[in-house]
Parts: sequence; structure tokens; C-alpha cells
Amino acid sequence: MLRLLKELIAINSENPPGCEAEVAKVLVDHMSDYGISHESIGHSDRPNLLFFSHEGETGPLVLHGHMDTVPVGPLENWTHDPFGGEIVNGKIYGRGSCDMKGALAALAETLVLYIEEGHDSPLVILNTSDEESGCSGAEEVARSGRLHGVRYGVCAEPTSLEVLVSEKGMFWSRVVARGKAAHGSRPSEGINAIQLCMRALDILTTAEYPFEDDATLGTYSLNIGKIKGGIKINVVPDYCEAQIDMRTVKGQTPESLQQYMNQLLYKAGFGDRVRIEYIHGKPAVITPLDSEIVNVAIDTVEAITGRQCIPSCATYGTDCSVLQPKIGIQNVICGPGSIEQAHQPNEFLSLDEFYKSVDVYLSIARRIAK
Repeated sequence: MLRLLKELIAINSENPPGCEAEVAKVLVDHMSDYGISHESIGHSDRPNLLFFSHEGETGPLVLHGHMDTVPVGPLENWTHDPFGGEIVNGKIYGRGSCDMKGALAALAETLVLYIEEGHDSPLVILNTSDEESGCSGAEEVARSGRLHGVRYGVCAEPTSLEVLVSEKGMFWSRVVARGKAAHGSRPSEGINAIQLCMRALDILTTAEYPFEDDATLGTYSLNIGKIKGGIKINVVPDYCEAQIDMRTVKGQTPESLQQYMNQLLYKAGFGDRVRIEYIHGKPAVITPLDSEIVNVAIDTVEAITGRQCIPSCATYGTDCSVLQPKIGIQNVICGPGSIEQAHQPNEFLSLDEFYKSVDVYLSIARRIAK
């Protein structure tokens, strides 16, 4: 396991630009050594891999993770080589160690052990591309129909081996303000698009948006992530835009939120000067607390870690946002490593959790197979 993880960390699979093919090759070669078959879905440069315990057969459960990572960022922020896989005090360092090449190695080991145990029920491992920039790999898998009929999934994102049963959705939007240019010394002759945008943002960020209560999802959040406008200090700007990241909950969809925001701006008297444009969106997903996969995952984690497990929500996005609504797979999210390490300089993974995660996944697979 550790050798495979070090190999995976050594590969630069930053997204963007997206270069998962070498990660895929290492995984395919590793599994081939154990006689494990695979299928590839999508473009060869950015493949999505399916590994099978039973030649090409799907069963009730898929364990899944992604092969891409976020960029390393400035090297001066790292004390450990981001591609070195250095081990210090029981932790392995490197980009993707936590999010989520450690999980990929753990899932591979889980499948090897599951096959050795000789279970009748098929188990499938899915490794996707492009999770970090929109889950397009999971979209390709959903379109292929290859996992139709699979009932349950375990997404191996880093949760410190806690069990998450829901995931907030996402609505990314653009606030576009159009004014009228004029000389900076005569602002009364123009319409300042930056000021329009600022007023609109004040309305949008202080508004209350309708949603439905859910015990695990909680409430929505909203963040202004980017703003740009103007061409020169002495010109009244005729254009400004801001980008808003909204994490959504039950009862909210990108379509309903876009419509609601535009209505707020229209009622505030902006007319056609300011509009909300759609960038990207995914629905919130919830697995019922009485689902078999939730009960099995909680019982398993409690037995192996000795901790009480209280189901909670992922505030970040995962492939579950595609696999759940588009295929019908009920997912839990459970993996080694802390989400606080994901996307950070000096990212690391506890080796104890890394090894323990195999016990968790194998136990879940055994129980679902019965």
C-alpha cells in the first residue's frame, strides 16, 4: 500500500490542466499484477477507471475516489517536496496524499483483499478524472450507464474516517453590471458600473433565501469570490462583474436561486443594468439516515475506530453530486485524512488512518455483500 501511495504522490496530476493518465497507468499496472480487470470510460488522456472483483460485473456497492489534485501552488510555501512522499512522525507528505491518492491506494488494497476472500457478490472500484474542476469524469461515467443498478456507494474523500451522509450543493453565479462610460472628471454624465455592482452585491448578500430544513445539511452559505471592473482610474466604468459562490441546501436549485436573485434586483430598480448569469451548479444530495449504507458505515466505523460516529454533512463538493442524482446511488462519504489538509501546502495523511481505512472499506463491502 505504501509503495503504491508513494508512486501516486510522485505523479503530478494537477488540475488544471488535468493529467490523470499517468496516475491511471500506475493503478492499472498495480491491479494487473493481481489479475484484476478494468474498463476505461472517457478520453484516454483523462480516463475514468472501473476495477472489478468479478470480471466486468457490477454488484450492490461501488467504492470511489478521484485521480486529480489541485495545483501545488508556490513551492516556497512547502517545507516538504510536494511530490516526494516524505514520511515524518507517522505522516506522509505530498500533494494529493490526503485528497485523495491515499484513498486510491486504500481502495485498491480493499479490492485485492476482497477478491482473495472469495465473495460471491461483485465489488467495483471507480477512479474518476476531473473531480476538482466540475466532476466531468463522474458525468461521463453516469452517461455511460455502466453503473446503473448499483445501489450504494462509499466516496473516499478525506473525513478523518467520520461518516458524512449529505453534501451541500453549489450555485456559482456572475453578477453583471452594465453602466455608461464617461470622463472621470465628469461622472454625472456616466453610469458607474462598479457602483451598480456594489449596490447589487449588498442586496444579494444580505437577502434571505428560501430553503427547507434538514437535520444534516443545515443552512446555505454565500461568498463573493471575485470582482473586476473598470479600465482606468479617470474613466467612469461601463462594466463590472462579480462572482458568487453559494453552497446550497434542500429546497434550493441553481434555477430557482438565479430567478430569485434577478427578482430581487428588478424590485430594487436596477432594470436591465444588472443581471445574474449562471456559471455552474450541482444539487445538494442527502442519503436517508435509515438507508442500509448509512447504518453499515456507522456501525463499521464505530467498531474499528472505537469512536461514536454522528452522521454529518460535507460542505465541499464530491462526485456524489453526480452519481447520486444521475444514477441513483445512495452514498456515504468516508475516507482517511482531514479535509483541513486538503488543498493546503504541506498536505499530509496519517498512516494510521490510511491503513485503518482498508479495514473500514473491507468491512463495509463484506456486510453489503451478504
